[in-house]
Amino acid sequence: SNESLSHVSYPTNVLAKSCKLIPTMIMGWFVERRSYHRKEWIGAACITIGIVIFNISRMQDNHRHKSEDQAVDSIYGLGLLAMSLLMDGMLGACQGLLKREPSIPSSTNNNHRNHQNYYRPPSAIETMLFVNIYACLFILPLALYTGQWSRGISIVQQNPWGPTARGMALLNVSAAMGQIFIFLTIHNFSSLACTTITTTRKFLTILVSVIMFGHVFSTLQWCCVGLVFSGLYLGIVSKFVGTAAATTTSKSSKKIN
Repeated sequence: SNESLSHVSYPTNVLAKSCKLIPTMIMGWFVERRSYHRKEWIGAACITIGIVIFNISRMQDNHRHKSEDQAVDSIYGLGLLAMSLLMDGMLGACQGLLKREPSIPSSTNNNHRNHQNYYRPPSAIETMLFVNIYACLFILPLALYTGQWSRGISIVQQNPWGPTARGMALLNVSAAMGQIFIFLTIHNFSSLACTTITTTRKFLTILVSVIMFGHVFSTLQWCCVGLVFSGLYLGIVSKFVGTAAATTTSKSSKKIN
């Protein structure tokens, strides 16, 4: 995603990341074999379409007031964005598999050997630790190969206490704190819930900033706002419907037994 910024325009990157919900659900269905309610699919589509159309309308408004040239979108950059969305969905599905509690057989034969084949699901902080360790093992060689590591170090060494170094330190601290809440959300709920929260948070940030600075929304933009919140409502309703159905089924089975 970050590498694609050198090969596509920033608006294209924003629009692509706005579609994050769909690959997360597709990979959850494909890898985790997770089943989603029809309302969840419709809700995700409403959120994605609403955010994409809202961003496109804002970009058109900005283009009327600015004549700055945008970076040309290359096929390589679009391929990087597609790979980023695919990996986002795969990451969520793998995290869902990791947090599942393994079922331990009730038989007492070879009990010790059976227990060795099962694992304790990692906690949120443990998952965060191992994800970042493997990210370093993967990214550090690439940074050294492309020369980005040496360029970054030289920039910091020129003025260790300058605004660039302070900004990088603040960015890393903020990112680390944000990751804690992200992994806690994934651990206690699901990767889809986390993706919904982060995607909607970006939309709400744009919405609040536009209102605070006194900008006026067009009819299309207000329709997009309604579409996003309708999708959120459908997602919440589907959760309650699923929970109620599961509770009813459980009570019925207990009565039969």
